[in-house]
Amino acid sequence: MTFVSCHPASGRQTGVFEALSASQLEGRLQQSAEAAEGWRQRTFAERAALLNQLASQLSANRERLALIVTRELGQRLSESLAEVDRCAHECAYFAAHGQAMLPLARSLTTFEPMGSVLQLGTGRFPLWQAFRLLAPTLMAGNAVLLKPAENLPHCAREIDALVRATGAPAGLVSCLLIDQPRVAGVIRDPRVAALAYGGNREDGARLAVLAGRQLKPVVMELDGADLQIVLDDADPEAAVAAVLDSGLRNAGQLGRGARGVVVTPAIADDVVAMLAQRLAGMACGDPEDPQTGLGPLASASSRARLHRQVQAARRQGARAVLGCELPAGPGWYYPASLLDGVAPEMPVFRRPAGGPLLSVLRVAGADDIPALCRGLGPGGSAGIWSRDLARGEQLGRQLAMDSCFVNAVPGRDAGYPFAVGPSPAGHFNIKAFCTMKSLVLAV
Repeated sequence: MTFVSCHPASGRQTGVFEALSASQLEGRLQQSAEAAEGWRQRTFAERAALLNQLASQLSANRERLALIVTRELGQRLSESLAEVDRCAHECAYFAAHGQAMLPLARSLTTFEPMGSVLQLGTGRFPLWQAFRLLAPTLMAGNAVLLKPAENLPHCAREIDALVRATGAPAGLVSCLLIDQPRVAGVIRDPRVAALAYGGNREDGARLAVLAGRQLKPVVMELDGADLQIVLDDADPEAAVAAVLDSGLRNAGQLGRGARGVVVTPAIADDVVAMLAQRLAGMACGDPEDPQTGLGPLASASSRARLHRQVQAARRQGARAVLGCELPAGPGWYYPASLLDGVAPEMPVFRRPAGGPLLSVLRVAGADDIPALCRGLGPGGSAGIWSRDLARGEQLGRQLAMDSCFVNAVPGRDAGYPFAVGPSPAGHFNIKAFCTMKSLVLAV
């Protein structure tokens, strides 16, 4: 099997990468296990030194890495530059603070590294999703096996090269270019101690079954319903700005970006008109051009899946206010699009495909919103817009969401829009892949 890298802005193939052979995969698993055993014996100072070198490598290669991400994922160059900067900051953060997060070696309760951790990546932030796990996991004393999304082989190879450039032990971080059917075998391998996954709930459930059969811990960051709720007394300008900021970052491909907009009657027409006006000014273009408002989607299949949802919603009665048509020409572009009159049962609202689409659902009143949110399943977040903070807080307490933000943008300044357990300022929990160990001394 081969992995093909394509430029989403043109649709042209830019590289072909060979999948690992059976013997190569075996070699990487064994090397990772040996690296993990040696790395756990290293001091915090040695681990921190490697992370600081990795931060320096990221900063030194900032523009080159950002171009690789943009040319393989399609996100705007400014977004890719920010992603590289965030990765460098994450490495430096855990180099500086990681030791303080874990008890000292002579403590009676310690947190011991598990070994080799397998991360199953998605095609959203190819660098950031890897580094926000990699930095704390290495600082804790583990090795990392990265299984990237199949459309991002070039980005994955670059992560491998960055780590090698620091002089890290061979196998401490390994990229596994393997197809999906071979992943189950890696999960079953006894040298793999734990797993990490971020993505949709269906794939997460299948992964949990595989991990459970091996009694291996798995940390999941699952997609959930994410809404922007605009009440009658909201500031429409602020609400619309938040909808666009939350829903259209990375061309709406965040997975948890709030693309569902719930509005109450008195403000609904104004919100739809303002959204349409703002979206009309977001033209598709070259993601490397700093003036571009909207880059392409990451793959042809992503664009096809999004358009199928749009067509289905229109057949079921939703109204296309803007966009919603496949453009002519090369590349995997999709125009900034707006659907009005969406119903709760439509897939475009319940399980939206990634892309620059906003879906407006009108409710009869604020009292209908808690039941609507309960029907979307567990998890997720909501932005609530109301000039009455007490009213906003009251509604937030009624919603079956993990987090609610009153007059604030969900996920802003929290890094990648997932969090794991109690963790500082949106950082990955450094103890996620540690085993708590008690040391009892008889005196």
